Amino acid sequence: MITSQQFNPEILNDTMGALWLRYQQLNPDLQRSFKYCSIFPKRSKLRRDVLVRLWVAQGFIKTSCATEDMEDIAESYFQELVSCSFLQQGGEWHDTWFTIPDLLHDLLDKISGTDCFRIENARSQRGEGWKGDVPQDVCHLLVERYDGELITKKILGLENLHTLIIYVVERDTSVEEKVMESICKRLRKLRVLAVAFSREHLPILQPKKFLVPESIRQLKDLCYLAFRTFECTVILPSTLTNKLHQMQLLDIGNHSNGQIWEFTLDNLMNLRYIICENLDCPNIGRLISLQALPSSRFTVRNEQGYEIKQLRDLNKVRGSLTIYGLENVKSKEEAVEANLGAKDRLKELKLEWGDDGTRCSSEVEAEVLEGLCPPVGLEELIISGYESSRNPDWMVGKQKGGPKNLQKLVLFGWSQPGSCPELEAFVHLRVLWLGHCRWDTLPSNIEHLTSLKELEIEGCLNIRSLPTLPRSLEKFSVAYCSGEFTKSCQTVRHPNWQKIKHIPDQRFEDPASSEENSSEIVPQKKRRKKRRLARNHKSVNQ
Repeated sequence: MITSQQFNPEILNDTMGALWLRYQQLNPDLQRSFKYCSIFPKRSKLRRDVLVRLWVAQGFIKTSCATEDMEDIAESYFQELVSCSFLQQGGEWHDTWFTIPDLLHDLLDKISGTDCFRIENARSQRGEGWKGDVPQDVCHLLVERYDGELITKKILGLENLHTLIIYVVERDTSVEEKVMESICKRLRKLRVLAVAFSREHLPILQPKKFLVPESIRQLKDLCYLAFRTFECTVILPSTLTNKLHQMQLLDIGNHSNGQIWEFTLDNLMNLRYIICENLDCPNIGRLISLQALPSSRFTVRNEQGYEIKQLRDLNKVRGSLTIYGLENVKSKEEAVEANLGAKDRLKELKLEWGDDGTRCSSEVEAEVLEGLCPPVGLEELIISGYESSRNPDWMVGKQKGGPKNLQKLVLFGWSQPGSCPELEAFVHLRVLWLGHCRWDTLPSNIEHLTSLKELEIEGCLNIRSLPTLPRSLEKFSVAYCSGEFTKSCQTVRHPNWQKIKHIPDQRFEDPASSEENSSEIVPQKKRRKKRRLARNHKSVNQ
């Protein structure tokens, strides 16, 4: 890697020169954000959300007014880099990660100077160590493989370091607490500290218990702390909340046991992300800067600090949110305190009632669902385990609130008999999935859902007939319903067959009819390979 302070564009060949000119056309903040990517090894799989959070943590993102969100600006930076092919999608089926073309990566190495550096020690022979030199004024550093001796000898003296990323920790390597303590004591300007950063490799396996040192309190500018472990208990000191007021992201891995419930996170008012599968965090409602809840879910309990009102002020939450334990919400007034309508950055919402023997009456459940009116901009809604026959006004178009542009609706495990909700409010619906509900009929007005493209029915044993379906449908699926209903949909000239014959993609799966070979049955070649519909809606069963 070239580390000269001054970059001379005259040394570039024609191709590199053209790339340099395109780079120069980016605005200065975007140039700085892209240059930061040079710390990653060539052909690294870069995730959009990870880069966005790193850029925000480093202070690269500037807002022009209080209502602007840094993540939105960073997302626009990322999209601009994709649109000009500076970042390329990983492939047709890999839209979650991106790579930097090799020539561009070479250019970034040249123009980054001593600002960014990476130690490529992944192939170093054991016992020999890495032989290179690190620029003493480097700001952002990535080490490909954890090496305690290398860190001690070559990194602890880098007083201007703002980023330290340990990309991979080998499975037979133990991260030493004394090394981490030295990092915290010596590298006082760190804004990003990440260990076992790569998602392509296993997170930390050893030791089985790790105490983050008390000296972490000295990293007063720390915004991003990632210590990705696997089945390791991470014990965080109380000083994390008392001193690290700038903390934006805390990532201890989705397979770790984060012991941080011995104290509260109340003082981390700037905390935007907590990544930990098994986190138990009471009074999470005080973290009003959160962009996402741990594992994107919240479980209501009959305990102080876990009430649904904890969601009231978390109005910056974006993306997806699952609310479990709704059987513990006892009234509409309690439900309204969740303030779901104000969470206008939410795109996906799942509401789930459990079955732990503490269910309220169906009348109370109806009031609770009425009070959980989703935000206007919601695109996907899943409601699971609901036991009332009364449908909320916001779902059937009897009030002004509720989602106006809902694209996908999943109703799962509704136990009351009768008919499916009319869904008048969801005129833009494109996907409707009904699973394991006791209804005997579909919405009578479904033909008016003229944007509907997919209708999938699974495990609804009482349905026998279909209403008139919209001409817009492109896919119709039936799985694990009654054999009679499934067969009727495949029997030529049957009323149910008549109502679906215009749909090009038809799929059927039912043990009672799968072996039928009657001449009246639509030939199998007109149907695609059968598969369980629930696979397309994993979130329902999680």
